Amino acid sequence: MSKIVSLAVLFLLSFTLVSLPAFAESGVYKPNCDISKTTVCTIELWLAHKHKKKNRELRKFLKSKQLKVLRHTIQYWKPKGGHPPTNIAIGSMVSARDARLMIDIAIKYNDKIDRLILRPLNPPNYVAIATSAWDEQSEVLINPEDLEKLRDPKLNTEQFQALYAELTNEVENAKKRDPFY
Repeated sequence: MSKIVSLAVLFLLSFTLVSLPAFAESGVYKPNCDISKTTVCTIELWLAHKHKKKNRELRKFLKSKQLKVLRHTIQYWKPKGGHPPTNIAIGSMVSARDARLMIDIAIKYNDKIDRLILRPLNPPNYVAIATSAWDEQSEVLINPEDLEKLRDPKLNTEQFQALYAELTNEVENAKKRDPFY
């Protein structure tokens, strides 16, 4: 039992230490990147193996958009691993312009988007394409018409984020969510 408690304390401590740099002394969130260039500080993509040959092209494109491309930013499924999830997670502080770009990348390199990941589960300036980090309760189905609404270039950031929250039923889901989340 004490080993489990020790592991839990270690996990919470490491999570807290990782989270601290994003908060100012006042406790207000501060992005860990220069958001004058892009509001996406962290991006992670899991793509079908068929796209592996486009790795250099994709990395170059992401860098041209001022996105930090770490060694494990882009990962590919095994050749016979099936298709990666067709979801996207967009953080609550990602601009509408950057979010639309991420949606376009997901459609181009992962074929489609049919699920949205709840925003409160991810950092504010984070995007993940085809993530398997969350369970089905963390995803909400989205139809092509609603996805097109999110892609509308007339939406400003506030409107985009409000629509994302509406499409994921965040208020309703927050009431139902397990306290663990």
